[in-house]
Amino acid sequence: MRDKTVGVLLITYQSAEDLPTFLESIEAAVQPLELDIVCVDNTSTDDGPELVEKFGGRVTRNRRNVGLAAAINQAAAQTDAEWLLVANPDTKLAPGSISALVETARSDEQIGMIGPRIARLDGTLYPSGRAFPSLLVGIAHALLGGVWPSNPATRRYFGRQVTEVSDVDWISGCCMLFRREAFDAVHGFDERYFLYFEETKMALDMHRNGWRVVLDPSVEIRHREGGSMRSAPLRKVRTHHRSALRFYCDYHRGTPWMLFSPLVAAGLVVRGVLAAARTTITGRLARN
Repeated sequence: MRDKTVGVLLITYQSAEDLPTFLESIEAAVQPLELDIVCVDNTSTDDGPELVEKFGGRVTRNRRNVGLAAAINQAAAQTDAEWLLVANPDTKLAPGSISALVETARSDEQIGMIGPRIARLDGTLYPSGRAFPSLLVGIAHALLGGVWPSNPATRRYFGRQVTEVSDVDWISGCCMLFRREAFDAVHGFDERYFLYFEETKMALDMHRNGWRVVLDPSVEIRHREGGSMRSAPLRKVRTHHRSALRFYCDYHRGTPWMLFSPLVAAGLVVRGVLAAARTTITGRLARN
């Protein structure tokens, strides 16, 4: 196993628009460590896979879209790197950012999953280092987040801002670094999650197996939100709510809170219908 190599697990789906910026930033982000780019493409019709090949990455083209979690596991099986980076194509990595995360992870052998501070392209903070939501916080965030973004439940859902290396419940999936030993110990990502909440479930599995999940705010990257789902907003809504229910059940399995799963499911259906309607109306207004 190569302990000075970062295996970049790059999953693409209609990602050609974002890839040039990402690829231009990756080498400087990893230096002085070595770089091994493994790309799994989930049925793109653009030239994203060709862009990765021209950059020197190895590309596997799936014949069907297997989802994000399964594709990450596919990519991980194709590299023997000690450090595994999962980063969205719509991220821009700062020079030295990934090697800095590796350095922090090396400070404690129990750190299995680590992420950076994340900023949007305009410089505003994107929430990471979040807490697993309680039932009440989750319900209040779902009901109020769209109309009152600064409500207490949503603030708690998005988590506190940390100023030093800190243990957190979970980190944003747009940029995650894994110790290979930890990744293998939890058997990779849970492939029941097609998209969304796969990083939350991975963090849960890390905690349950004795690994630390850490946020290092001294490292910052930029993230353009939306990525591969910009062309399929309604599918995004449906997939997000399905994964939210799955995580609720996984998180509370074996506890009395499972009794509320039908109520949670009903609430998510209502929220999903409202979100889909809002997305449709917004899209029509944008086209007119």
